[in-house]
Amino acid sequence: MAQTVASPPPTTNKDLWSRITSYIFDIRFLGVIGQIAFIVLIVFTVSTLGSNFLSNVGKLGEAQFICRDGSFSYRCAYDFMEGNAGFPISDPPLEYETTDSFWWALWNGIINTFRVGILSLVAMTILGTLAGIARLSDNWLVSNISLAYIEIIRNTPILIQLLLIYFSVILALPNITEAIQPFGLPIFLSNRGLNMPWPEFMSSAPIWIAFLILGILQFQLLWILLGRREEATGKRSNRFLWGLVGFVLVAAIGWYISGSTANNEGILVARSSRIGEFSDIRSVMLSRAGINHISEFNILSEEEAAAVALQICALRDSPSEPNFTNKLRAWNIPYDVSRASSPSRLAADFVDGDCEVVAAPQSVLTTALATLESPGNYLIVPVKEAPLVMSVPRFEGFNVVGGWSMTGEFFALFLALTIFYGGGLAEVVRAGILSVSKGQTEAARALGLQEGQRMQLIVLPQALRVIIPPLISTYLSLMKDTSLGVAVAFPEMYLIAQTTMNQSGRALQIMIIIMLVYLMISIFFSTLLNWYNQRVVFVER
Repeated sequence: MAQTVASPPPTTNKDLWSRITSYIFDIRFLGVIGQIAFIVLIVFTVSTLGSNFLSNVGKLGEAQFICRDGSFSYRCAYDFMEGNAGFPISDPPLEYETTDSFWWALWNGIINTFRVGILSLVAMTILGTLAGIARLSDNWLVSNISLAYIEIIRNTPILIQLLLIYFSVILALPNITEAIQPFGLPIFLSNRGLNMPWPEFMSSAPIWIAFLILGILQFQLLWILLGRREEATGKRSNRFLWGLVGFVLVAAIGWYISGSTANNEGILVARSSRIGEFSDIRSVMLSRAGINHISEFNILSEEEAAAVALQICALRDSPSEPNFTNKLRAWNIPYDVSRASSPSRLAADFVDGDCEVVAAPQSVLTTALATLESPGNYLIVPVKEAPLVMSVPRFEGFNVVGGWSMTGEFFALFLALTIFYGGGLAEVVRAGILSVSKGQTEAARALGLQEGQRMQLIVLPQALRVIIPPLISTYLSLMKDTSLGVAVAFPEMYLIAQTTMNQSGRALQIMIIIMLVYLMISIFFSTLLNWYNQRVVFVER
């Protein structure tokens, strides 16, 4: 008997709709549709921007793309940047004149952006870490001071803080002639900003730096060797102390060798000055002042000291000046410095009688000596140099010269960025510390570790895996917020770019440069910190 095969049940509309919806909501189908939609969106955005670009270029005319030979080409979009900028910069990090190009002006702005940004990053990281640790302190006062700082700063716009610091703090400081000197130190705080001592490298510095690198290597090697001995013997040795002693010893040897072998600095004097070698300066100045010992220079009045002061010529911002004047200051010898912008101007000032001594590298002095009418009447006296000299600020008339100066605008922006982002980082650090299990703390205390050792060796290294990811965005935001310097007229990149746009009328080209610079900053910090994050992340087996 033949068997009949049952026919499949008819497909209803409900089953068909169920299949369609299951297919539509399949994750694979949604992924493909999402990618197609994203590509369409990108193409639409690019085409819209391109259309707007061509339309705006047509409205601007060919004048925006004129080459130096007068022809028209899109490749000449940035030829105008080689023209004279025509505007001053209040705080240029490099030598700058109004006749320099727009490129050079913008480069000064970019350097200023990195100056204030990098300095703020370092200070903000230190402040935020300390505030985050203080927030978890068992001390009620410390914890609540940190809490108040974090909550007030994080909930106040950074622009308001910047304007408050600049107008209510910086500009409220005394004038430069009445500058505040904390504890009598050579640090001057006024409404012009901050002046403080600053190290300057001499020509022999590379030799000393090589010894410093050698000292770091021996520190690391000694640390490893003493650690292995601890494991073998079970006896603890102070690895840090021995490594530090070795580092200081190597650095001291390098300082002596680099200072004794260098012979690059000197002074140019007339033979009639009775200065045949450097030590003769002391006897000449004692004779001029009519005193018997260098300690008596301190009892001279201001008028008497100005009358007998040694007149010095030096190149502007040259380390030769502090190298020479620091030795005079050690002898209490009064001096006055006039500065020239070029070696030719330096030689001209010396010939005109504006100074008795020219302090500069011997190569510069040799060139200047060759330009004098009677070179035999002059003498180059060698001056010993140290690898590193401190440029100390001091009053000259109604100004402070020497050292490192931080203008009021720079100082205000630095403080605002540091304080604001330090408060945000403090919360990140607190969250990172709380992410470490309490068992780690109990184990550290059971091993007899002190609180500082527990935080340094146990807690913070584990907290970094939580701290680093938000720290990346914090660093990027800080670097971008340096553009707020325009509110206090600090000449960072955005302000210089804005002035360039006003001077040249090329807004499109300048905005592209700004976007590229900020893009490179973001890529650099993201790459660096992501690499470090990979180093500190836990590897689970």
